[in-house]
Amino acid sequence: MCRSANSGNRWPVIGNRLSVYRLPITVYCLLFFLTACASVEPVVKVGLVGPFEGTNRAIGYDVIYSARLAVREINAAGGIDGHRVSLVALDDGGDVVLARETAVSLTLDPAVVAVVGHWLPETNAAVRDVYADAGLSLIVAGEAPFDTAVPSQYPDSFRQAYTSVTPFNETPGPYAAPAYDAFQLILLALDTAGAEGNMTRASVAAALANLEYEGLTGTVYQHR
Repeated sequence: MCRSANSGNRWPVIGNRLSVYRLPITVYCLLFFLTACASVEPVVKVGLVGPFEGTNRAIGYDVIYSARLAVREINAAGGIDGHRVSLVALDDGGDVVLARETAVSLTLDPAVVAVVGHWLPETNAAVRDVYADAGLSLIVAGEAPFDTAVPSQYPDSFRQAYTSVTPFNETPGPYAAPAYDAFQLILLALDTAGAEGNMTRASVAAALANLEYEGLTGTVYQHR
């Protein structure tokens, strides 16, 4: 039996801009000390791997802002089960060798509990066993149900939120909504695992196996 959830923007969109002012070095040190003391919440990491350089870099730049948006929203709403969500974005250049290397690097970080990637058939095929052997959940991106969508059909609210996290007012392309849906599915799995008191790779994998999510592009789920 699959558990489903509605997209309905479970977590509010924020579009804050960070302003940096010149301060004396002593003030910087004080702010750093106070921030370090206050930042004691545990962190759970979600990986994003794609071609941020090379001939397919447009895919990478399309999906990175969706990932940032999803992570920003959930952290603005207080995180998940007392955890702050951290995005780990890595470039594989659309190259199968580099794809495997980036996959291995993610498996070596125990705080990484799920990954969205790699967006191309050849890189996806090259990494499946790496993640499987490490018990690290992979949302296979670039394949149904996370392949491409029609940007003109995106809701205005998503367009505006997406643009708000880009540096030059970029508009979402065909991979943006699928990437956002992939992250929403993972965040729902984290929420499910956290509610059961054990946010680990194994518990997140178990949650993903039984989840469906009504996203921007329709019903999405982990490819089985």
